[in-house]
Amino acid sequence: MESTMRYINRIARLSQLYREKELKKYGLGGIHHTYILNICRQPGITQDRLAKTIFVNKSNVARQLAFLEKEGFIIRKAAVSDARKLEIYPTDKAKAVEPEIRKILSRWNDQLLAELPEKERDRLLQELAALMERGQRLLAEDQKEL
Repeated sequence: MESTMRYINRIARLSQLYREKELKKYGLGGIHHTYILNICRQPGITQDRLAKTIFVNKSNVARQLAFLEKEGFIIRKAAVSDARKLEIYPTDKAKAVEPEIRKILSRWNDQLLAELPEKERDRLLQELAALMERGQRLLAEDQKEL
Protein backbone atom coordinates (compact mmCIF):
# COMPACT_ATOMS: atom_id res chain seq x y z
CA MET A 1 0.00 0.00 0.00
CA GLU A 2 1.26 3.48 -0.86
CA SER A 3 2.10 5.82 1.98
CA THR A 4 -0.53 8.42 2.87
CA MET A 5 2.21 11.00 3.31
CA ARG A 6 3.60 10.26 -0.14
CA TYR A 7 0.28 11.27 -1.71
CA ILE A 8 -0.16 14.27 0.57
CA ASN A 9 3.37 15.48 -0.22
CA ARG A 10 2.86 15.05 -3.95
CA ILE A 11 -0.44 16.93 -3.87
CA ALA A 12 1.24 19.69 -1.84
CA ARG A 13 4.07 19.92 -4.38
CA LEU A 14 1.66 20.02 -7.34
CA SER A 15 -0.31 22.71 -5.52
CA GLN A 16 2.83 24.75 -4.99
CA LEU A 17 3.75 24.49 -8.67
CA TYR A 18 0.25 25.68 -9.61
CA ARG A 19 0.47 28.62 -7.18
CA GLU A 20 3.93 29.56 -8.46
CA LYS A 21 2.58 29.75 -12.00
CA GLU A 22 -0.51 31.73 -11.01
CA LEU A 23 1.13 34.08 -8.48
CA LYS A 24 4.10 34.93 -10.68
CA LYS A 25 2.14 37.75 -12.37
CA TYR A 26 1.86 39.44 -8.95
CA GLY A 27 5.56 39.09 -8.20
CA LEU A 28 4.93 36.35 -5.66
CA GLY A 29 6.17 32.79 -5.22
CA GLY A 30 4.19 29.69 -4.44
CA ILE A 31 4.56 30.02 -0.66
CA HIS A 32 3.80 33.73 -0.29
CA HIS A 33 0.03 33.29 -0.33
CA THR A 34 0.15 31.80 3.17
CA TYR A 35 1.94 34.84 4.54
CA ILE A 36 -0.27 37.41 2.86
CA LEU A 37 -3.53 35.69 3.80
CA ASN A 38 -2.52 35.33 7.45
CA ILE A 39 -1.21 38.90 7.71
CA CYS A 40 -4.33 40.33 6.08
CA ARG A 41 -6.50 38.22 8.39
CA GLN A 42 -4.52 39.26 11.48
CA PRO A 43 -2.87 42.67 10.95
CA GLY A 44 -0.22 43.22 13.62
CA ILE A 45 0.53 39.51 14.05
CA THR A 46 4.04 38.99 15.38
CA GLN A 47 6.68 37.10 13.44
CA ASP A 48 6.79 34.45 16.18
CA ARG A 49 3.01 33.96 16.14
CA LEU A 50 3.00 33.77 12.34
CA ALA A 51 5.73 31.11 12.41
CA LYS A 52 3.65 29.01 14.81
CA THR A 53 0.44 29.56 12.85
CA ILE A 54 1.86 28.38 9.53
CA PHE A 55 4.21 25.72 10.96
CA VAL A 56 7.40 27.27 9.56
CA ASN A 57 10.61 27.91 11.46
CA LYS A 58 11.43 31.49 12.47
CA SER A 59 14.38 31.92 10.12
CA ASN A 60 12.29 30.95 7.07
CA VAL A 61 9.54 33.32 8.18
CA ALA A 62 12.05 36.16 8.56
CA ARG A 63 13.46 35.47 5.09
CA GLN A 64 10.05 35.40 3.41
CA LEU A 65 8.91 38.51 5.26
CA ALA A 66 12.06 40.35 4.15
CA PHE A 67 11.12 39.54 0.55
CA LEU A 68 7.50 40.64 1.03
CA GLU A 69 8.64 43.86 2.70
CA LYS A 70 11.13 44.62 -0.08
CA GLU A 71 8.38 44.06 -2.67
CA GLY A 72 5.97 46.35 -0.81
CA PHE A 73 3.44 43.78 0.42
CA ILE A 74 4.04 44.22 4.16
CA ILE A 75 5.41 46.57 6.78
CA ARG A 76 7.19 45.32 9.90
CA LYS A 77 7.10 47.48 13.03
CA ALA A 78 8.46 47.04 16.53
CA ALA A 79 5.64 46.19 18.93
CA VAL A 80 4.68 49.00 21.31
CA SER A 81 4.49 46.55 24.22
CA ASP A 82 7.87 44.93 23.48
CA ALA A 83 10.32 46.48 20.99
CA ARG A 84 12.02 43.08 20.57
CA LYS A 85 8.91 41.74 18.84
CA LEU A 86 8.06 42.65 15.27
CA GLU A 87 4.45 43.11 14.24
CA ILE A 88 3.53 42.67 10.61
CA TYR A 89 0.96 44.73 8.74
CA PRO A 90 -0.34 44.36 5.18
CA THR A 91 0.10 47.25 2.77
CA ASP A 92 -2.53 48.32 0.26
CA LYS A 93 -0.67 46.17 -2.26
CA ALA A 94 -1.22 43.06 -0.12
CA LYS A 95 -4.85 43.95 0.49
CA ALA A 96 -5.36 44.37 -3.26
CA VAL A 97 -3.86 40.99 -4.14
CA GLU A 98 -5.61 39.06 -1.33
CA PRO A 99 -8.88 38.49 -3.27
CA GLU A 100 -6.90 37.31 -6.29
CA ILE A 101 -4.99 34.85 -4.12
CA ARG A 102 -8.27 33.52 -2.74
CA LYS A 103 -9.61 33.04 -6.30
CA ILE A 104 -6.46 31.16 -7.33
CA LEU A 105 -6.68 28.85 -4.32
CA SER A 106 -10.40 28.29 -4.79
CA ARG A 107 -9.99 27.51 -8.48
CA TRP A 108 -7.26 24.92 -7.75
CA ASN A 109 -9.36 23.34 -5.01
CA ASP A 110 -12.39 23.16 -7.29
CA GLN A 111 -10.36 21.62 -10.10
CA LEU A 112 -8.82 18.99 -7.82
CA LEU A 113 -12.15 17.97 -6.36
CA ALA A 114 -14.28 18.34 -9.50
CA GLU A 115 -14.77 14.61 -10.01
CA LEU A 116 -15.67 13.82 -6.40
CA PRO A 117 -19.30 13.84 -5.28
CA GLU A 118 -20.06 16.40 -2.56
CA LYS A 119 -20.39 13.74 0.16
CA GLU A 120 -16.94 12.38 -0.68
CA ARG A 121 -15.49 15.90 -0.69
CA ASP A 122 -16.90 16.52 2.78
CA ARG A 123 -15.62 13.17 4.04
CA LEU A 124 -12.16 13.78 2.58
CA LEU A 125 -11.99 17.20 4.22
CA GLN A 126 -13.01 15.73 7.58
CA GLU A 127 -10.39 12.99 7.33
CA LEU A 128 -7.63 15.42 6.34
CA ALA A 129 -8.57 17.75 9.19
CA ALA A 130 -8.40 14.82 11.60
CA LEU A 131 -4.95 13.85 10.29
CA MET A 132 -3.73 17.43 10.68
CA GLU A 133 -5.03 17.68 14.24
CA ARG A 134 -3.40 14.37 15.13
CA GLY A 135 -0.13 15.56 13.62
CA GLN A 136 -0.31 18.76 15.68
CA ARG A 137 -0.94 16.78 18.86
CA LEU A 138 1.92 14.38 18.15
CA LEU A 139 4.32 17.22 17.45
CA ALA A 140 3.24 19.10 20.56
CA GLU A 141 3.81 15.94 22.64
CA ASP A 142 7.28 15.50 21.13
CA GLN A 143 8.17 19.11 21.90
CA LYS A 144 7.07 18.76 25.52
CA GLU A 145 9.56 15.93 25.93
CA LEU A 146 12.47 18.16 24.84
